[in-house]
Amino acid sequence: MSESPIIKSIISLNDVFMQNESFGDEKNPEIFSYVDNKTHICLCAPHATKTFVTKEIKAPDLYTGAIVQYIGKKHKFSYITRNKFTPYKALVTDFISSNNLEHHFFLDIHGMKNHKSFDLAVGTGYLPKKDYRQILEIIDFLAKTYNISYVVNHKNYTGKPGLTGRLQKKTKKPSAIQLEFSKNYRDIFAQPFVVEKSTIPFISELAEILEKNKS
Repeated sequence: MSESPIIKSIISLNDVFMQNESFGDEKNPEIFSYVDNKTHICLCAPHATKTFVTKEIKAPDLYTGAIVQYIGKKHKFSYITRNKFTPYKALVTDFISSNNLEHHFFLDIHGMKNHKSFDLAVGTGYLPKKDYRQILEIIDFLAKTYNISYVVNHKNYTGKPGLTGRLQKKTKKPSAIQLEFSKNYRDIFAQPFVVEKSTIPFISELAEILEKNKS
């Protein structure tokens, strides 16, 4: 069965992240790209290519860059993606700070291995769930709508070491939320129907609702 126009678009966008064996666009002078669509919500895929973490090369969170870029372009949300690998630690939090982007609320999109009991791990970082009550209620509604099983603050996916936790330390408030999708909900080749009918609308509608409800 041939790919839908949506999946074809995402596959095309994915090529730039997967080039050079997922080291990304080594000729790009910028490690991260930021597209400003004048929205409060900003989608983020900081591990779209291989990264340097704890003195090792970390595999990419496959397809997250293309998914974030597709939704950002399609629905006119601001977004950040990693362009390439660096042989040193390059944090998206530092990129956000140096470019004065803390005014955004970030949906921090990541990938995790498949789990038997859940397909999405939501992380609120160092802050308690009550500080994210409204967002978690929306996530619960959308997860049920799109048949995505999820957990909040699983011990392996709290968001503390990443953008969510690092921004909280800086801003002292909920400034991001981490969303880790299993491979089944990212794989545009093996699970295109799931990506198109569940993952894409889940992220898109979450961003749209949060944008409308911004304080």
